[in-house]
Amino acid sequence: MKKKIKISQAEIDYLKAKDRRMSDLIGYLGEINRYYTPDPFTSLTQSIVYQQLSGSAADSIWKKVNKILPKLTPEAVAAVPESKLKEAGLSERKVNYLNNLAEAVLENNVQLAKIEELSDEEIIEQLTAVKGIGRWTAEMFLIFSLVRRNVISYYDLGIRKGIQWFYGLKSEPSEKDFKKFKRKFSPYNTAASFYIWEVTAQNLDQTFKNAEELSTANKVVYYDSPIGLIELQASQGELLSLQFQKVKRYQEEETAVLSASKTQLDEYFEGKRKEFKLPLRIEGTDFQKSVWKQLREIPYGATFSYKEIAETIGNDKAYRAVGNANNKNSIPVIIPCHRVTASSGEIGGYGAGIWRKKWLLKHENKNKL
Repeated sequence: MKKKIKISQAEIDYLKAKDRRMSDLIGYLGEINRYYTPDPFTSLTQSIVYQQLSGSAADSIWKKVNKILPKLTPEAVAAVPESKLKEAGLSERKVNYLNNLAEAVLENNVQLAKIEELSDEEIIEQLTAVKGIGRWTAEMFLIFSLVRRNVISYYDLGIRKGIQWFYGLKSEPSEKDFKKFKRKFSPYNTAASFYIWEVTAQNLDQTFKNAEELSTANKVVYYDSPIGLIELQASQGELLSLQFQKVKRYQEEETAVLSASKTQLDEYFEGKRKEFKLPLRIEGTDFQKSVWKQLREIPYGATFSYKEIAETIGNDKAYRAVGNANNKNSIPVIIPCHRVTASSGEIGGYGAGIWRKKWLLKHENKNKL
């Protein structure tokens, strides 16, 4: 019988106080529902069954195992014919692992009756001596059976992916990155694990680039365009960004500049507006700003090459840098980076997707007269 793991308010408050990004993550997700299995042998057996399987496949096998062994004990596992367990869908290797566990408990090499008295590392050492139980399985046991409060596993892919997103890393965290995270949220890493697991479980990594984006002080509205949902952000009467999003990420609050942006986008997509007239705030280097200024000079329905833009700003060898500046444009469509193509005549890249660039160019070509 599973029971709900209770996360105390003291744990929540501690995690929030340690890092604003974690505070934002907790605020965004709200209450986390996680459950534990009080019986240690059942918990370890289930961990072995679920190793390297998808959730649905593992659930199906686990139900069959429970039908074969309604009373799950070391004695019952040792006594059941291996063929019965294989019929449930277990591989020969996993059947051996279950027998190894049952034997270790029966021979008192794993002392489940006294396991609560041991430290986390002592438990891990005792369990990993059993063939079939690695450190990850032992750490999951600490969380989902004993409900130890300061456990996080570097061997868990969901944790690594979550920490990568949390810090905005280009690749999975190194052990050094992981230890930094673990130190910061000790002694409540179990609660931190629950929230980090939700990053990939709820596809937050597909919606937000990193934890810094979970909240914003900017004003935000959304615009349903013919080429997807657009998120517009503004501050102090200036438009800061235009991004294509899959979902609405923030609560909307319309301002004069955002209202004007939506009106002008309506006119653009209806083919009635050729040029946007909005107060923009764009952050970048002097070179990038010079490129973005030239983008706004490209006539509606026309295209310039990266090389032509470079020549216009007086540096004909800087066409690669022009391409990079194009990619950094935070207000596409309004600053029309879609009008820049390769010298060869190829359409070139577009951060929001090539299909959108093609649509925009076709739309302008159709309405330019």
